Amino acid sequence: MQKAQLSSAQRGHSLVAGAVAHALFSVGWLMLGFVALGGGITLLLGGTANGVSGLFGDVPVVADFIGSAGSVIGTVIIVVAVVALLLVALAAFASVFLLKRGAVRKPWQVTFQSLGIVALLDIPLFVAYLTIAANATDSAVGGTVLLGPVVGIIGSAVVGALVWWWMAWSRRGSASKFAGVTATASATAVAPQQSSSAAGETGTTTSK
Repeated sequence: MQKAQLSSAQRGHSLVAGAVAHALFSVGWLMLGFVALGGGITLLLGGTANGVSGLFGDVPVVADFIGSAGSVIGTVIIVVAVVALLLVALAAFASVFLLKRGAVRKPWQVTFQSLGIVALLDIPLFVAYLTIAANATDSAVGGTVLLGPVVGIIGSAVVGALVWWWMAWSRRGSASKFAGVTATASATAVAPQQSSSAAGETGTTTSK
């Protein structure tokens, strides 16, 4: 069965949805990675901290410092995790909203399939973005820190636009279905005109 072509509105909205949604998602996804890494390091160092605290338990200043540091790290991890999840959720809803505005078929399926694809692609892409940023300047550290986020956002927007467009294209309906809808709409629009014309002709005949 022949597939229909994407309309200009569907194509444009899928590209914009991908650029916006992936830019938001990539930031949240990266933050979740840091949360997982920070949580693992915290658990790994927890035994060491407890051991140090035990060694210096008779020194109140050291014990208070270790306890406060652990509490602060835990709070930071929780806050970052919440913000990351909100960004991921915002990316999904922004994608669905834009896809619906463009009349893209199955916006939820397109969104979640696209998010799954970019979630796998983002792992090597993060490394590529940092490498590009580092090579673009003389300072590897300065380029990575200052230029890295800019390269990452632009790259995420481009990759997201392509992935969302691809998923919208794969979810397009059959040409016969759209042709039937178009024909039905045309017949519905023409019928009142024909009725008005017939009524006008009848009135003219009667007056004669």
